[in-house]
Amino acid sequence: MDKKRIVILGGGFAGVYAAKYLQKLLKKCPEYELCLVSRENYFTYQPMLSEIIGGSIGVTDSVNSLRNLLPNVSIYIREISDIDIVNETITLSPNFNHKNLEIKYEHLIIALGNVTDFRYAPGGLKEHALGFKTLSDAILLRNRLIDIMEVAAIEENPLMRKQMLTVVVAGGGFSGVEVVAEVNDFIRKEIKKYKTISEDDVNVILIHSKSRLMDKELSPSLSLYAEKILKKRGVKILFEQRLASATPYEAILDSGERIPANTIVSTIPSSANPLIEALPLEKWNDRVKTDEFLRVLGTENIWALGDAAAVPTSSTETGYAPATAQFATREAKCLAHNLYASITKAPMKAFHFKALGMMAALGHRSAVVEMFGKIKMSGFIAWLFWRAVYWVKLPGFSRKLKVALSWLLDIIIPAEPVQFKMDMLQGMTHLHYEANQTVFQKGDIGDYLYIIVSGKVQVLKEVGDKSEVIATIGAGEYFGEMALLNEKHRNATIKCIEPTNLIAMKKQDFQILITNFGNLKEHFQTTQSQRISEEKRKLFESQRITSFGDILHPPSEDDKRKSG
Repeated sequence: MDKKRIVILGGGFAGVYAAKYLQKLLKKCPEYELCLVSRENYFTYQPMLSEIIGGSIGVTDSVNSLRNLLPNVSIYIREISDIDIVNETITLSPNFNHKNLEIKYEHLIIALGNVTDFRYAPGGLKEHALGFKTLSDAILLRNRLIDIMEVAAIEENPLMRKQMLTVVVAGGGFSGVEVVAEVNDFIRKEIKKYKTISEDDVNVILIHSKSRLMDKELSPSLSLYAEKILKKRGVKILFEQRLASATPYEAILDSGERIPANTIVSTIPSSANPLIEALPLEKWNDRVKTDEFLRVLGTENIWALGDAAAVPTSSTETGYAPATAQFATREAKCLAHNLYASITKAPMKAFHFKALGMMAALGHRSAVVEMFGKIKMSGFIAWLFWRAVYWVKLPGFSRKLKVALSWLLDIIIPAEPVQFKMDMLQGMTHLHYEANQTVFQKGDIGDYLYIIVSGKVQVLKEVGDKSEVIATIGAGEYFGEMALLNEKHRNATIKCIEPTNLIAMKKQDFQILITNFGNLKEHFQTTQSQRISEEKRKLFESQRITSFGDILHPPSEDDKRKSG
């Protein structure tokens, strides 16, 4: 507990590789503790994520346990609710309780990366499009594709069947191209097992706002090759068009064209983590600016790298390092050296790196590769090279072995289209408490609204050394809205007086309700005012205070002595 903490925020390429290098260097500094905060307890190797769609690799083959990768690092699997650079603390959200967790740091490393962000996307994408950035995104898309094939196989209406088997992918960058290639291969391979589905029923469409695919990353010749291969395999490509809107049944383009489709995948550019947006630090394109040593401008103990950082470099047109894995891993090594140098008072070194090249898989054992701006490969040879490079870079020998075996088995025994339905976190949850159990205590964080299905609870307030019952509420009533409306901690304790069943609504879902239904918000606020008045009356009776002003502004000790 007395150790100085170096806290890394983020479990992606940048954060994990920074931790890998630092855990080796800090063996010589036992007074320091290295901590990493991540939403998941695993590291996702994103270059191979698209292969999960078709089953070329297993669901867990693209992930590594953080505890296996980082044995000398303290791992915190929590959501981050606040970054306080003034008081040098990180606040982590509750998990299995209603208490925040605060971590003090000596050095802070921001490696939060980007997030899928539909805030500024066309109407309907947030509600109806699937993203593709995380392991859960890949599993969800694979499940959806199997679903549409199973349902289409028993659909008698040919127009409905074609709509179900139409998949629209928005974005013709690396991610979009790899996703559409895997989706197309997977569907066209699997429909052969369905007697009622024909090739003509399948319609896979790629929408790209530019005039050629991967226009920023590859030379025109390789872009045209990728276009030719995808079209040859049945992918329809719509250039210089954008998604203007989406519904559960249609993709609507900015040209006015409507495409009947039940599945829309969006690979729109990600945006900075909202936590970074709130930081009072100098930024470029929502990325935190650093110096050439990867230390955040204007600070002494805050560092940044990866997608979250604007790291200066002379090797790009923008003057900043691009948000790619090959840059993130090199930045991690440089940052680890410089942070250790700042601790040991040794010289730092500036970050210098030039991109080695870019690769993209096109499905069906083909790919495009461009190295050093000169070497170009395409087709099967490029695909072998693509796999070899990413296999070598996979962290951990056991992971390399598992992926190699998965690839081998995929050739001998192709994967079966089995769904992994896991019912992710729901918006509302059913809870049960027994008599005398506490739902939450005064001072806990406000994270849920509770609706009583059956049973009764008491609202308790602390009055001196005792707890007074302010109210007793039962079936059909609700509680917990006061902390959610005011974004404060709980101001009372809720205790069950008999077996009670509750429905708990997450704070985010509650905010969606009151944002879209103003009269609902007014109702909650009216109820809140009534409850505050009732609480004041109860306190007035229990303490025999002469005025409500004394409740809001209790007399000081000096006032009490003066009044006798």
